[in-house]
Amino acid sequence: MTFPRSLKQYAALVTDWLKKRRASFAWRFTLLYTTLLITLMAVAFFVLYQLSVGEISRSYQQQIQLITQQQRLFNQQMNEDEYLLQFTNQAKQINNLVLAYENAHATYGNLTRLPTSLATCPAQTTFFVDSANDLRFYIGCITTLTHGRLLVAFDDENLYFLQTQFLRAGILALLLTLGLGLLSGRYLSTQLLSRIKNINDTAKVIQSGDLGARVTVSHRKDEFDLLASYINRMLNQLEDSFHAVSGVTDAIAHDLRTPLGRLRLRLESHLNTLDEAPINESQLQEMLEELDHILTTFSAMLELSRLEHKQTDSHFDTVNINQIAEDVIDLIQPLTQDKQQTLSFIATAQPHIKGDKTLIFRAMFNTLENACKYTGSGGAIELITNTSGFIVKDNGPGIPDEFKDKALQRLFRLESSRTSPGYGLGFPLIKAIAHFHQGKLELQDNHPGLQVHVTLNMSHPIENKKDTVHSKP
Repeated sequence: MTFPRSLKQYAALVTDWLKKRRASFAWRFTLLYTTLLITLMAVAFFVLYQLSVGEISRSYQQQIQLITQQQRLFNQQMNEDEYLLQFTNQAKQINNLVLAYENAHATYGNLTRLPTSLATCPAQTTFFVDSANDLRFYIGCITTLTHGRLLVAFDDENLYFLQTQFLRAGILALLLTLGLGLLSGRYLSTQLLSRIKNINDTAKVIQSGDLGARVTVSHRKDEFDLLASYINRMLNQLEDSFHAVSGVTDAIAHDLRTPLGRLRLRLESHLNTLDEAPINESQLQEMLEELDHILTTFSAMLELSRLEHKQTDSHFDTVNINQIAEDVIDLIQPLTQDKQQTLSFIATAQPHIKGDKTLIFRAMFNTLENACKYTGSGGAIELITNTSGFIVKDNGPGIPDEFKDKALQRLFRLESSRTSPGYGLGFPLIKAIAHFHQGKLELQDNHPGLQVHVTLNMSHPIENKKDTVHSKP
């Protein structure tokens, strides 16, 4: 009972080891790589065998068949004496084959007598001959002629020796291939695992909370380095997204805390004095304005999210961007007149573009409103339409280069106090509308001031083509 139990334990250990190895990529890769190498080597040796030893064997067999047919024909066409004469001469001339002919009187050729129990041609049989204390193996067959029997065979010793040497060389080569495959497969799998381990280690660091970790990129610039580059770009975007979410959360908390705080103080004050002084219409109007301010912020954020995820209802059609610009100018003109600003309009000669008229109007109005807001009194604002979108220029304070990208983020405000009116959603909303039209938004310096390039159709570049100029003070 002891032996089976110990055997069962060893079998369990081996099974567990195989399961662990099978779960390892290095083991599977090494096993597959070694199997492929051995298979290729076996196929190569099989082909070499067929082209060498196999070809020699087939050549001997073809010679046996050819000589057998030839001797049968000679035996039919010649008398016995003539046939024996030509047979004896041919047996002396052929060195690689054994020829023997036996009739009722004697045995002629390379053997003194024919062996018994040989197969009839074309079947072949292996037999041995003891000649001068040298036991040699032959392969051949016997065919019956008119007056006797004919034996045609070849020496199997040399072919057997060649087969044995070839087999030994093949086994040695397969063993070397097995060792080389295991070593090289293990090395290659280790190299692969080291590259993968680099990615796993980075993932663990990021999982622990360090969003600044990145996958190491080597100088080889191979597929793993390309993958690492893509992962690092993804991590950069994720880190920016996390920071943006954190910034948006802080901005929402800051922007909503003030109006909500004022609203609460007013409600609390009115509750305390409700018996003495009831709430009048103007006080309710002020509180409604505070609520409208909050609701406007959330509505703008919801609209921005729908645009970014392309969930808004759109009606793409061929629209006249010059007509949209004139409508926007009519709506924005009272604001520019209050600040004594000059608004110029440069129209394009090809005004028809593909897009959503409502969204294009919203983007153009927000851009002009933003320029009017930040350009001082007496400033100049210029609106230019072109075949792919529009450009708004102003001579206001502009945006520093280090803040141009951040200005496109939600709720970002250049002023840290955030006391001026606004939600910080103007540029993000314009950017979302441009992306919704497969376009883009670019902020450039106007020296002084800012240029806002809104591309609504990426198939046409932004052009500063001046066709018609309208100035509206």
